[in-house]
Amino acid sequence: MPDPIDHLLFAVLALLLAPRAWLTFRRLQGAAPEARARLRPRMYLFAMITQWTLSAILIVHWVWLGRMWVGLGLVPRVTFGALGVLLGLAVMIVILAVQSRRPENRETAFERARARLEHVEALLPHTPGELKLFSALAITAGVCEELLFRGFMIWYLQHWLGLFQAALLSSVLFGIGHAYQGVRGIVQTGLAGAFMAAVYLLSGSIYLCMLIHALMDLYAGFVSHALVRRIAATEAA
Repeated sequence: MPDPIDHLLFAVLALLLAPRAWLTFRRLQGAAPEARARLRPRMYLFAMITQWTLSAILIVHWVWLGRMWVGLGLVPRVTFGALGVLLGLAVMIVILAVQSRRPENRETAFERARARLEHVEALLPHTPGELKLFSALAITAGVCEELLFRGFMIWYLQHWLGLFQAALLSSVLFGIGHAYQGVRGIVQTGLAGAFMAAVYLLSGSIYLCMLIHALMDLYAGFVSHALVRRIAATEAA
């Protein structure tokens, strides 16, 4: 059964991260452009420090109590589900690579990305230096958020709920954790969380979830950086 440390960690993930992210994002939105350039790297660094710290606390606590790693999904498994997910991922990468080579597809993708990311433009990497830091954040999110929200949270909730209910509730809480992006952001990240939970259940471990999550965030970072640069060039012209 979960102990007080587990309860505290769950409370931080479910109740404290969302308000903190919302307040930080509102501060960024209300800042002048030059102030935003100073705040963005600090936000990226703070998010990375927070996620690695929480993950380290979880791992140390797990080792201290001698718990089985399978509870966090950290035991590698080769299953048909995992192979199917890898095949689907490879197909998706090929499709994106082919489509990105066509000018008409790039233009359509640009307009879609602009509409999808406009509300979080202040948070996106604007310079090559910010993109590097954002890429580190993307990898951090892939590893730490999957460990915390899929591995730990599903394990924690399973003590009172069934496996699928625990996976569903963890996805809802993951979406609420991104409330600073508005209702649309909550829905999108909640669905992304549900997809990651499905990958976890199909593959039997969180390693594929970590890989997919990191790749998705890295891709989003490069696309958003290109989008910001193009918007700036368009406005300058």
